[in-house]
Amino acid sequence: MSIFGVDIASGSPSARRMPSYDLVILEEANATGFHMISRHKLIRLIRERQPEIVAMDNLHELAADRRELIDILRRMPPSTKMVQVTGAERPQSLIKLARYHGISFDRTNPLEEAEVCARLAAKGVGVVLSAFQERTWIKVSRRRSLGRGGWSQNRYTRKIHGAVMGLAREVEKQLREAGLQYSQRAVEGLGGYTRAEFVVEAPREMVHINPGYYSDAQLLVQSMERPELQYKPLLQRRGYIIVGLDPGTTTGIAAINLRGELVDLISSRAMSSSDVIEWIAARGRSLLVATDVFPTPGAVEKVKRAFNAVLYSPGADIPAEEKIALGREFNYRNDHERDALAAAISAFKKYKNKFMLVEKKTPSEVDPDEVKALVVRGYSIENAIAEFVPSPAASAGQARQSMEKQVDALDLHSAVSPDIAALRQHNQQLTEQVRTLRSYADELRARLAEKDAALKAASGKLDRLRDKSAREIKRQHEIRIRDKEIQRLRSVLRSERKYIKKLKKILERQKKAEAIEQTSGLQRLKPLAAFTQKSIEQAIEQHRLGKGDWVFLQDASGGGRSTAELLRELGISGLVAEGEMSPAMREHFLQVGIPAFSSRNLPVQMVNNMPFVRPEDVAAASAAWEVEMKGRLARMQAERLESLFQEYRVERKKEEKRKQKIARDALGSAK
Repeated sequence: MSIFGVDIASGSPSARRMPSYDLVILEEANATGFHMISRHKLIRLIRERQPEIVAMDNLHELAADRRELIDILRRMPPSTKMVQVTGAERPQSLIKLARYHGISFDRTNPLEEAEVCARLAAKGVGVVLSAFQERTWIKVSRRRSLGRGGWSQNRYTRKIHGAVMGLAREVEKQLREAGLQYSQRAVEGLGGYTRAEFVVEAPREMVHINPGYYSDAQLLVQSMERPELQYKPLLQRRGYIIVGLDPGTTTGIAAINLRGELVDLISSRAMSSSDVIEWIAARGRSLLVATDVFPTPGAVEKVKRAFNAVLYSPGADIPAEEKIALGREFNYRNDHERDALAAAISAFKKYKNKFMLVEKKTPSEVDPDEVKALVVRGYSIENAIAEFVPSPAASAGQARQSMEKQVDALDLHSAVSPDIAALRQHNQQLTEQVRTLRSYADELRARLAEKDAALKAASGKLDRLRDKSAREIKRQHEIRIRDKEIQRLRSVLRSERKYIKKLKKILERQKKAEAIEQTSGLQRLKPLAAFTQKSIEQAIEQHRLGKGDWVFLQDASGGGRSTAELLRELGISGLVAEGEMSPAMREHFLQVGIPAFSSRNLPVQMVNNMPFVRPEDVAAASAAWEVEMKGRLARMQAERLESLFQEYRVERKKEEKRKQKIARDALGSAK
């Protein structure tokens, strides 16, 4: 890391003669000096070596006015920090700073002053000058003038404007590929653009576009200037903050500094207490934790204890109109952020006047924020300042003893008596202050006892509320269990009602069928939709299909011996199939002994969509089936006897052949 320390050696930027500078380049432990160099050479060395820091006791020694300083800063490398080691708002002398950090130098030697500036910057002393925003301005324009023109004026104009438009599109493409946010404004001309401007939401070092000339167009790239110069501490120190907190399902947090400026603002539904504490700790040292409601929520108390901060709570809830007025100058997104902002700003306004007095009374060598912190914690402004300045009382005691000795030795009583009187008066003031502080301490103890009693009462009330909440939670749990059981029983009741309705329809059909059987003398058939196991199960459930019933098979396709066996196990008396029955199916029923007929052989009558047959037709068909079964049995027995005769003949032939073979074998062996 290299640091440039610079001090003006002769001349002045506002004088007619150009100033000269002394430069010290600090690299680790090595220091290199340059005496009496011009500003042009200084800037050239900075651009060539690109140091991390350029440190001076006064940056305005580089330029005569603000405009010239801005122009010089534009020529600096983007990564180089311009540091003013003496500070900005409350500048301190270089001698005092050097003495405080243990550095001695000859103030008449500019080269040594430059080295001191470099070494102080290396220790983190000073402020960084920020003259540019975190935005970059890009301008594409014509490189050549259009001139007075002639015969080819329009063609020449189109050529130049086309070059500007082409370069603008190339810039737009590079910005889009780099993923940078930008806004664009272009002025159209004949055949293209007369100029185009881009405002990129990124600092200059992140915009990798080089300025220069490109044929008929030119490109200018530079950082956007701030309205006012800003100074930021070189070594960032976490300052004190005032925190406004709005706890709840959605937590709102606002952090402002001791000048009333917004540090950060957030609202989130997923923040636990530890997340809130971590968020606040990352923004600074919490001095005040404020709320907008009364009494103070427990979550705010918890955060306050975590930081050992001072609690600010209004005497009553802040009205909504006042919250809106307090947060009007800030961009909040929802009511939670607004409430947190209102709490923080309300706390700041309470101490605003005291903070202003602290700024006026605090010596330059004391950090006013530290004094403000003590004032918030109950110190008077004078006592708070005395904590950071050597106490005059202690030094006065030593001086008093030495002065008394000097009075006796040198007879200078007349000269020191006024000082002794002043010291006695100061001692009396301190005694009175101690008495006041002791009284205040007693008052605080009494308030602490009252708060302990209130805390004890609140703890008892909290225990009672917890018991009540536990009982309520248990009751709600039992209610949920009962509600679930009621829903289950209602579901069962609905299914049972559907089943009862279904049974009622089946019963009505049964009654109609019985009435038809009684009035017309017909025999009812139980319908079977298909020759499948599933259809049989449905017929059993819907029509009570069982032993002794006759079945009307509406679809005779499909099924097999297992399905016929299932009907035989049910004990049905017979079956009538719609249309013609296949021989294979008829054979299945013959094998299991179930009479099966076609509706062509045994006519079926449909009455009210229910199948019926005449009993005499059933008797005739059954008699014919019995005859067929007897004939089938006779054929089967004859076939069985024929099969036995055939097997016997085959065995006889095999036996004859075996005997003949044995005889041949015996005759052959005898020979």
